[in-house]
Amino acid sequence: MHSCSVKVSDAVPTVVVPTVVVPTVCNNGSRQIDINNKNHPYCRTYRQIQGIDKLKPNQMGKTARVVMCGLRKVGKTAVLEQLIYGNISKSTELHSTIEDIYVANIETDRGTREKVRFYDICGLDQPLPNSPASRDQPQLPRQYFGLADGYVLVYDTDRPESLDALIALKKDIDRNREKKEMVLVVIGNRIKQSEVGNLENTASKAAHWAAREKIKHFEVNAMDRSTLFEPFVYLTSRLNPPPNKSTFPQLSMVRKSIGRPDTN
Repeated sequence: MHSCSVKVSDAVPTVVVPTVVVPTVCNNGSRQIDINNKNHPYCRTYRQIQGIDKLKPNQMGKTARVVMCGLRKVGKTAVLEQLIYGNISKSTELHSTIEDIYVANIETDRGTREKVRFYDICGLDQPLPNSPASRDQPQLPRQYFGLADGYVLVYDTDRPESLDALIALKKDIDRNREKKEMVLVVIGNRIKQSEVGNLENTASKAAHWAAREKIKHFEVNAMDRSTLFEPFVYLTSRLNPPPNKSTFPQLSMVRKSIGRPDTN
């Protein structure tokens, strides 16, 4: 069994305005074809349907790398599968993840499409209660700290312990970020109907904690694709901020001011 695979889709994903989420590899029967192969007739049709060729070259930036984090069975894989392919239902059977990689083009709030590579890693083990040693241990394999541009922290709104794990994980990320700018979002996945008190208590605690940490918090339902667009559009937009305005005109004005003859 391979520990890593790239997810692809047999069907063209639904385009939802203003959000567009499309995989970067298309399937032609059993063959996987890079959509950048414009000479292949299947890919030409795929690109026309998705409107890929209408994008200007400068509308695509670097590929951002995002790590999906959370306890086991909080719905990380379901969130990604539903976001990119829209193929998750209550009857869908998902197996435990070792590591899968998803690559998608996601439209930002500025209307540009940006490529994001998601690392859907194995769910974290639940920390042992009242064990200081377990909190000091790294929650993530060390290699992810070096490659990640951002993190999606997922918890189950019906499992308070899944939020507690994210709080410890955030501390671990802060210890290992090495002054690197990171984009983090917190997603509460409403997996099943639960008692209102428990749901509100966990989600409310998560919202207050995220506010203190200055992290954006979202509540979603992996069964409802429409709830997933906002957090990932926000994430992609933050990972690809608009370029800073050039300072050359200001420098030019300074030079003109210095070179102006004294009229006194």
